Amino acid sequence: MTIRTELTELMERKGYSQTQVARAVGKSVAVINQYLQDKYAGDVKSIDQLVSGFIAREAEKEKSQRITARYIQTVTSRKGMEVLKLAHLDGEINVINGDAGLGKTMILREYAAQNKDAILIEADPGYTARVVLEELCNRLGLSKRGNMHELSEACISALRDSGRLLMVDEAENLPYRALETLRRIHDKAGIGVVLAGMPRLIINLKGKRGEYKQLYSRVGLALSIGDALPQEDITAIACSMLQDAQNEDVSDALFRASHGNARRLFKLVRGVSRYSSINGQAVSAGAVRKFSEMLIN
Repeated sequence: MTIRTELTELMERKGYSQTQVARAVGKSVAVINQYLQDKYAGDVKSIDQLVSGFIAREAEKEKSQRITARYIQTVTSRKGMEVLKLAHLDGEINVINGDAGLGKTMILREYAAQNKDAILIEADPGYTARVVLEELCNRLGLSKRGNMHELSEACISALRDSGRLLMVDEAENLPYRALETLRRIHDKAGIGVVLAGMPRLIINLKGKRGEYKQLYSRVGLALSIGDALPQEDITAIACSMLQDAQNEDVSDALFRASHGNARRLFKLVRGVSRYSSINGQAVSAGAVRKFSEMLIN
């Protein structure tokens, strides 16, 4: 079987387009098209080498156990879902804060998936008050034209008495004016708002000298996840991704090596799973400890 035939079969099996293959091997779509038709007039041997590498990588992916991070019901995630539900039902401003990698985003995304009337905005450091309003207008199907007041009023009009929930992830990135804008929408539209982010979110809401009382006094519940998940949570998440984690020695090793961090746990599970698959061995506590040495603490 020629390399070209192997590529054709791989594309049919995976549903890959010529564009996807071209990106993977660093060539133009025209080159791949000519190559597949055996009409390429250039250096065919070099294309063969690139395509062989691509086929080998795809084969390795297929052999490796696919580990994907997903929402899992744990003690912490249930608390987070309850805070979201209460904000939704009562029209309150609630807060969820904790260190990175503890599953805050997973909780918000799961709630949004279960409740189609919930709006999730994922902020980044470039979000200003206007960007927040434009993003909200986009989610509500409103025009993004106009000044700040006009955008705000349009959002309030669309949300008033709607019973919807507005969730903002990574809300610690929002400047005070953006937080005040959300507070105003909450007050005038009567909808629930949940702000989720790193621990400094609380400082941003209060002000360094407690000067933002008008803002922070609106907060109903503030759930602090802390800086690490309990072992019960880590074990539940690990077992959902890796069958060998049901072994007590492996689950204990994963908890210790993850430092109670779900994101670090995912990297550990993916790494040791791939290593064990390649070597045809079950995941062991020793393999977990050894692989953890390669992760940044």
